[in-house]
Amino acid sequence: MYLERLGVKLVADEIKPEKSNPQFDMIHGFFQEVRAGLADYKQTLQRAEEPALVDLERLAQKAYCRPLRPEEAAGLRNLYQRFRKQGQGVEESLRGAFTAVLMSPHFFYRIPTAAAGKGNHPMADDMLARRLSYFLWSSLPDEELLKSARDGKLQDENVLRAHVRRMMKDPKTESFAREFFGQWLRYRDFLSTDPIPAGTFPGYDATLRKAMFEEPTRLITHLIQHDRPLDELLHSDATFVNETLAKYYGGPIEEQFRAQRADDLKRRGLSAPTDPKSDWYRVEGLRSVGRGGLFGMPVILTKNSAGQRTSPVKRGFWVVHHLLGQHFPPPPADVGELPKTEKEATKTVRELLALHTTQRQCAMCHVHFDGLGLTMEGFDAIGRSRTKDLAGRAIQAVGPLPGDKNAGDKNAGKNADGIAGLIDYVEKSRMQEFERNLCRKVLGYALGRSVMLSDQSLLDEMANKLRTERRFSVLFETIVLSPQFRQQRGRDFVTASP
Repeated sequence: MYLERLGVKLVADEIKPEKSNPQFDMIHGFFQEVRAGLADYKQTLQRAEEPALVDLERLAQKAYCRPLRPEEAAGLRNLYQRFRKQGQGVEESLRGAFTAVLMSPHFFYRIPTAAAGKGNHPMADDMLARRLSYFLWSSLPDEELLKSARDGKLQDENVLRAHVRRMMKDPKTESFAREFFGQWLRYRDFLSTDPIPAGTFPGYDATLRKAMFEEPTRLITHLIQHDRPLDELLHSDATFVNETLAKYYGGPIEEQFRAQRADDLKRRGLSAPTDPKSDWYRVEGLRSVGRGGLFGMPVILTKNSAGQRTSPVKRGFWVVHHLLGQHFPPPPADVGELPKTEKEATKTVRELLALHTTQRQCAMCHVHFDGLGLTMEGFDAIGRSRTKDLAGRAIQAVGPLPGDKNAGDKNAGKNADGIAGLIDYVEKSRMQEFERNLCRKVLGYALGRSVMLSDQSLLDEMANKLRTERRFSVLFETIVLSPQFRQQRGRDFVTASP
């Protein structure tokens, strides 16, 4: 076709010019190179077939975090050959076989293989490596951890402790920060269950929501990697922002972000950021703008709002129930609801809340958290600082502290002013509850099961150590070196009778 369009005359029934022709040489030479390339590609695939199958077995071994059993290796090769016989190419057949690896329950799940007997047994090194990796990284063990497992060194407490310290500094701790804290503090599903109706607040878009969601993960990852005190979760004066979040905060936070980015670009020899939304910088000064720690995080304030208005009830309940671990019965079925928006309400949320809790059965619970939620009223439904509500009424970010005068509670009758007052109250009066709840949540996450009565001594040990040194390393090492983490019950174990 190409030759005909170029006017090259061929010998009948042959791809051969009637006379020497440079155009023929150019076109024919091009297709000869294509044919040679295709032939070479076919030969390359044939030569690579066996090494690729060896790589497939290696990847399966890495995915399962253990040596492959002979029947498993044979099964993968048989599956590959079945795809080839069906007419699929080498690459397609390899993809099909590797898909089987990724669909295997040995990759999806951590399946313990208990030894026979009625007692407790040390966990096999490969299983221990996987448990540790999924605890701190939410992912597969790296080669360094697997090597210690292959060498049988993970039963050595010093080796195990060294791995914990090493893994804490790794960027993969971001997964722990996102998964554990997101689940515990109930913002993990923020992007899929955002309570704010679309279009309610100008500028509140998908880009801002994503930045709000990432913020606590970046701060907590920094705290873990630098083994900072756990208290900073509550009162940190610093956070991490990108351009979108810096604009959202505004004021000194935005100014500090822009100054840091300018210095960074100058250091890197760039005139402008390649992707402004992906550049995150650590900024300070949250306390000076009425925020601090988790309490002032936009994602926490927004997740615990009620659509088009704030919700002191949800925010206060988040503090005492999720953060501090205090439990309450479910609300009555006939409980009244507050207006959906502040604009439609004839009174402030504070005034409506006071009326809402006049019933004794409601007040019994609400007295424990409504006041704490009111300290967050200085921030609107999407966590922006404010002095007036959407109807233009003045805001008071002051709330009564829970406490029983008859029981001699020192906080009874006192108020907390803003998030600063809330932080002060929790750190001075309820720090022990925060630590114990944190210990329970982290232990359950690490073990992959509910905390049981038999874990109480370990919980006490964790809490006691944290009072001496409140650092992430203390928390992680106490769990990882515990019998609960390193041992497993035999197949014939029987729980003792009461």
